[in-house]
Amino acid sequence: MMDIPCIPPLRSGGLILTWRCTNACRHCLYRCSPAQPDRAMDAALLERTFAALAREPGFNGLHLAGGEATLDLDLLELALRTAARHGVAIDYLETNAHWCDDETRGRAVFGRLREAGLGAVLISASLYHNEFIPFDRTRAAVVSARATFGTGGVIVWTPQVFSLMQRLPAERTHTLVESCRLLGLDPERGDLHRLHGYVRPAGRAASSLRAGLQRHPAEHFRGERCADVLAATGHIHIAPGGELFTGHCPGIAPGDVDDLHPRIGADTAFATLWHAGPWGLAQRAADEAGFAPDPTGYVSGCDLCFQARKALRTAGRCPDLRPAEAYAP
Repeated sequence: MMDIPCIPPLRSGGLILTWRCTNACRHCLYRCSPAQPDRAMDAALLERTFAALAREPGFNGLHLAGGEATLDLDLLELALRTAARHGVAIDYLETNAHWCDDETRGRAVFGRLREAGLGAVLISASLYHNEFIPFDRTRAAVVSARATFGTGGVIVWTPQVFSLMQRLPAERTHTLVESCRLLGLDPERGDLHRLHGYVRPAGRAASSLRAGLQRHPAEHFRGERCADVLAATGHIHIAPGGELFTGHCPGIAPGDVDDLHPRIGADTAFATLWHAGPWGLAQRAADEAGFAPDPTGYVSGCDLCFQARKALRTAGRCPDLRPAEAYAP
């Protein structure tokens, strides 16, 4: 019998303060949107989270994220102060800058967060975000953040797209179709994926950004294994309910902040994926939940995995397929 996997010591990652977001970006790995429940971490869970991370040997930093973490500035301040009290380093805050009407507003918000202990910020700049947020807000956030934290305290993600977006009318949003037309991009040839090279064909992207990606039958992923991915703890995420995701795999959580290294049972999706990969999970979903693979194929093993997980979760199988927010549209 194969060994049951375990979660190695955590090294770094992100804290998802809320699933709720002003955007429903097509590339979002975590399926955040305005339709997500208005549920965020409370003070007690923040205490337990940072206390647990402080006990992890070699844990070297956390970023604050969402959803959109700036939807509740009081909660964001509380997270920063709680982290400092437990000695957990905060690397940066991620924001989509929806709130940044102008540089005055940007300096006020960033100044408040700097006083609470924030030292750096990551500002999202992508054509997917520009469907919801005009570029003039993104630019105002970058300028005001540099004035507050210094150039070294600002990450523009990504600078290439930020530069390209300066060719678009800055005062309004643009659909992807419109952006591509104005910038001379061809999605069917994969231009969007090349421009946003960090986007994985998983999460909402697997269904919303199929143009330019090749589809494969489910059997194509037969040889894939997920042990290395699930064992990766250099970029973990902790969800608003305290659930722990490793390896950029939201919705697979055998552990949480009250037990970051649980005994992982053979009945979990985590164990099946560790040993048999997406194809093995799809076979299990067929046996236990009547899952039938899509004849049009899948753009990645993660795409197949998510569809198999949805079927298993609907059938009440695999206790680690949580929380519900990770399975939203």
